[in-house]
Amino acid sequence: MALLANRIAHVMTTSDKRTEAFSLAQRAIRIQVANDHGELSDAESCLVQALDLDPDSIEALQEAAHFYDAVMPNEGKAREYALRCRELAAKLVAEMDEILSEYSN
Repeated sequence: MALLANRIAHVMTTSDKRTEAFSLAQRAIRIQVANDHGELSDAESCLVQALDLDPDSIEALQEAAHFYDAVMPNEGKAREYALRCRELAAKLVAEMDEILSEYSN
C-alpha cells in the first residue's frame, strides 16, 4: 500500500510539473505573438523554466525549437530542441501504435 501511495504522490508531482511547464510554454507563445522585442527574453525565460520543470515536455521542446529557429535565431539550440522533440514524439507514436495494434482486425 505504501508503494502505491508513493507512486500516486510521484504521479501527482510530475503532473503538477507538466501542467506548470505547459503553462509556461503557452505564456512564451503569448509573449511571442505580442512580438515586443523587449519581451523576447521573457519568452525565452518561460521556455527555459518550462524545460527545467519538465525536460520531456513535447510542447515546450516544440515551442523552444520554433523560438530558436524563427524568433530568436540560434541554430544550435533550434536543432537541439527539434531533435529531442522528434525523439520523444517517435517514442509516443510507437507507444500508440502498440496500443492500436491490440485492436486491429
